[in-house]
Amino acid sequence: MLRIGGSSHGESHLRMLRVVRRGDRHDARDLTVACRFEGDFADAFVGSGTAGLLPGEALKSLVHATARQHAGAEIERFGLALCDRLLTDHTRLTRARVEIVERPWNRLEVGGKPQGQVFLTGTPERRTATITSNGKHVAVVAGIEQLTIMRTSGLAPARNRPTDEADPSGADDGLQRLLVATLSARWSYTSGDVTFDPYRQGVRAAIVETFGCQASRSVHQTLYSIADVILSSYQDISDITLSLQERPYRPVDLFTSNVENPDDLFVAIEEPVGVIEVMVERDTR
Repeated sequence: MLRIGGSSHGESHLRMLRVVRRGDRHDARDLTVACRFEGDFADAFVGSGTAGLLPGEALKSLVHATARQHAGAEIERFGLALCDRLLTDHTRLTRARVEIVERPWNRLEVGGKPQGQVFLTGTPERRTATITSNGKHVAVVAGIEQLTIMRTSGLAPARNRPTDEADPSGADDGLQRLLVATLSARWSYTSGDVTFDPYRQGVRAAIVETFGCQASRSVHQTLYSIADVILSSYQDISDITLSLQERPYRPVDLFTSNVENPDDLFVAIEEPVGVIEVMVERDTR
């Protein structure tokens, strides 16, 4: 005898550009939304019943209608509104999960003055939010992806490597001469009743400023220090996961050209990418 242990369905890569017009100043919100939900849909798998299933076109219409009302707000707030509408309008759903990725656009500056209606593509950095709700309990996880950072001195190598001629990436002082890395962060809120944008700005500032100020420390220590600053500053954040992928560069070998290269010229190399990840949470014991 067989039974359905669990199932889910939904839509992904629902991309939209919301333009919020406030007089001569416009704000662009470039969003990609994914929705997954669970419910009692066993008949759709073992029989021919499709009652209660949410068709793709109907879901897209629901997402677009909700975006028209809420996409000018914080992406976390938009996700909460979308979960609420899914569970309210479709009673067979027992759990909804909404994932939102925002791609920033930067204002064009002319003569040092930001233009109100003209934009340039931003950096690869992305803002993320994941909201999960069963109608009674809500979980909100925010994040940053593809934050690319570079430091040209001051961090110990991520791995124990000799600092001699066999390994030109280090120096006599044991510090790494170049670190280029892509960092991502995910943090969980204790509730959905938070003003999210100031928290997101504060978390990002803590990441950038701590990374910039932690001279002569390893990447591992720096990631922990970032988590410490964030959890000490924001009591409404219960945990944070930080992940760093090192993009390897190596000093160019100019020996055959009889030219010295005192750690000034580097070349990107195709080698396994070093990954460091840590999840730090409050100790409630």
